[in-house]
Amino acid sequence: MQEQESTLDLERFRQKKQQIAEGHIEDLYRRAYEYAFKETNIREKVRAKMIFSKRFLQHDEARIEARFEKLFQEWFLFDYKTIKGQTLFFQFLQSHPLQESTKLLGAVVLTAAWEPVIVKGKEERTVRCQTIIQGEEVIVKMNPDWIEKEIFEEQVYFVRKVPLVVHQWILGPVFPVKSMDVIANLQTHYSQMNQETGVLWRTFLKEEAPNFILPSLS
Repeated sequence: MQEQESTLDLERFRQKKQQIAEGHIEDLYRRAYEYAFKETNIREKVRAKMIFSKRFLQHDEARIEARFEKLFQEWFLFDYKTIKGQTLFFQFLQSHPLQESTKLLGAVVLTAAWEPVIVKGKEERTVRCQTIIQGEEVIVKMNPDWIEKEIFEEQVYFVRKVPLVVHQWILGPVFPVKSMDVIANLQTHYSQMNQETGVLWRTFLKEEAPNFILPSLS
C-alpha cells in the first residue's frame, strides 16, 4: 500500500513538474519572439527576408507573402543566422537575465528543428506520434496553437518538439503536410546529402526543413 502511494506521489510530482516546465518554456518562447520582432533592427530583418526569399522562395525580393509569414517568423527566430553568425534565439539567451532552469530549457530549444511526425492517436491534449526516420514513438503535449486545429490520424505534421519532464512539448505552430510525396522527396534528399557530406538528420532539418514545408502552404 505504501509503495503504491509512493508511486502515485512520484507521478503527481512529475506531472506538476511537467506543468511548470510547460509554463516556463511557453514564457521563454513568447519573450524570445518579442525580442526577435521588437528589438531586432530593421536592417537585420530586411537581410533575413532577402535570404529566406532567395533560398526558399527562389526570388530576390525582401517580400514575404502572408501565407508564408508564419513560417518565416519561426525560421527568423530559431534558424536564421545574423551578421554575427548567431541565431536570434541564442542572442536572446545571452542578453537577458534568466533563471538557471530557464537557461537549461533554452539550451534544449537551441537544438530543436522542424521534424516530420505521423500522428498515430490523440487523447485530450496528448498526441502519440511516430518520427519519420527513426520510426520511434513519442508522446507530445499540444500547445494552444495546435489545440485550435483538427488533428487527423496518419496525417504528417512538421513540428518543433522539445523534451520536458514527462512528455515532449510542441513549440510554436505546426505545419500539416498535404502530400506524402513531400516526405518521399525529403527522405531522398537527406539520404543523398548524408552520403555526400555525412550531414546528420537534425542538422539537415535545421537547414532544409522550410523547403519541404512550403509546398503545403502554396
